[in-house]
Amino acid sequence: MIGSVIIILAFLSLVVLLSPVKICVNSAREREEIDGFFSLGWIIFLLRYTFKNEGAEILVLGRRIVRLPKKEKSPGFNEKIKESRPRNKSDRMPQKMPHSGQILSLSRPTVGLFKDILYSFKLKNLNVNIRFGLEDPADTGIMFGFLHSIIGIIRKSHNIRWSVDFTKPVLEWDLKAEIAITPIQIVLPVTRFITNKQVLRSGLRIIRN
Repeated sequence: MIGSVIIILAFLSLVVLLSPVKICVNSAREREEIDGFFSLGWIIFLLRYTFKNEGAEILVLGRRIVRLPKKEKSPGFNEKIKESRPRNKSDRMPQKMPHSGQILSLSRPTVGLFKDILYSFKLKNLNVNIRFGLEDPADTGIMFGFLHSIIGIIRKSHNIRWSVDFTKPVLEWDLKAEIAITPIQIVLPVTRFITNKQVLRSGLRIIRN
């Protein structure tokens, strides 16, 4: 009986790891408001978050089963936080910071982890329209040249447009993107990072200190 349960759980875990996840982002800013949504679809589940209302909802087979509205803060919320903080530096408990050498030893494996995870994502669709401007027209020109050199390669396969306003500071955008990833592609880099000898040694030293 226990063996059958383990086999079923292992099979379901494998299905989940091999099932692609689709991430959709639709965001736009006009004037001072930000509108749009972020959705994450996985097998039969869909999580959607709306920027303007700051509320989330969970759908199963297209039907909403859970709705999480924006949480309102109590009137004395900020005052309670201020009262809970220590007033004097002497009241604070001393904390031991990790040695700089330990942090630097983790920098290379951490960068490799983020790079592997970033490469695991597949950008299927990207449609961007940006309008920007800075206070100094010279800075606006420099930023325009920087964006042109960085985004020039991506524009060949995706629809990216931008316009420049040299008269005033402004930032508006209209973004639509679709990204896909298979969860098992993240498990492998994370496992490689955890089992790295340098990470294990530094982690043990930080815990001991």
